[in-house]
Amino acid sequence: MNLTVPPLPDVAAGREPEPSQGAPYRALQRVGMQGIATRLQWADGARLPATADVSVDLATGQRGIHMSRLYRLLDRLDESPVTPERLDALGHALLDSQQDTSQRLYLALRFALPLRRRALLSDASGWRHYPLTLTLEGSHEGLTQTLTLELDYSSTCPCSTALARHAMSRDWRHWAEEQNTETLDAEAVAEWIEHSGSFPTPHSQRSRAVIALRLTADAAYAPEARLDAFEQTLQTPVQTLVKRVDEQAFAERNGANLMFCEDAARRLAAQCEAQAGVAGYRVDITHAESLHAHDAVARAERDFEVR
Repeated sequence: MNLTVPPLPDVAAGREPEPSQGAPYRALQRVGMQGIATRLQWADGARLPATADVSVDLATGQRGIHMSRLYRLLDRLDESPVTPERLDALGHALLDSQQDTSQRLYLALRFALPLRRRALLSDASGWRHYPLTLTLEGSHEGLTQTLTLELDYSSTCPCSTALARHAMSRDWRHWAEEQNTETLDAEAVAEWIEHSGSFPTPHSQRSRAVIALRLTADAAYAPEARLDAFEQTLQTPVQTLVKRVDEQAFAERNGANLMFCEDAARRLAAQCEAQAGVAGYRVDITHAESLHAHDAVARAERDFEVR
């Protein structure tokens, strides 16, 4: 006896009214998946671990989306390098996979870019992993890409530095008044500074900048060049392996680049304005205070409206 097996039901594709309301399914602005474990191929051929968030809208009368179709497309990210052109094509494919039930897409790919970083003066070096996010949002009429970079740096408080210098000046005057000689030679002053001075130190803190760049249609990602430019602007990116000469040079850079969070935001905003292919940007600064139990924050943005 041969039995005909009916096709498996597609419950998500059902269009019957909601039992509890007796009305068509209402439209939804976002439906999808978050935190998908995947892997992407970068420009140099390296395959990097990544996570993906993907969602689409859902039209009135449709019960659900085809999530597995979205997943399968994202599962092929490591087949060829991710470029602006390929990401745009992927976005259109993701929308097409929903068979006209969806008009808008949101996709975020999060991964870390490994870069080898040299010390400031010596031959020491080490790896830094920079968090990056590629965001794609919009519709078939136009998809907008955003590159978000995160970097850590050291910031030394200008107010604390001024107070420390004032205290050093006070202690120097007290010491000079106690000396019997009418004049002090440079060697004596240097000796006091190196061995006898009471040195209050300005407070510094590890700080973070999150820089989101809304890219033009013809822009290249170029994250390494952009990160280099941002770090050169700040002058005090955190280091990897260092020797004593590097640590001293780092301290000197901190002293020469005093920054409130407002200063860092303005510096990086100016660098965003100078970079090619940037249609808009948002700079978020966090200084994890070593003086207070709270953080100091600042934001600068241009043409970065919420979509």
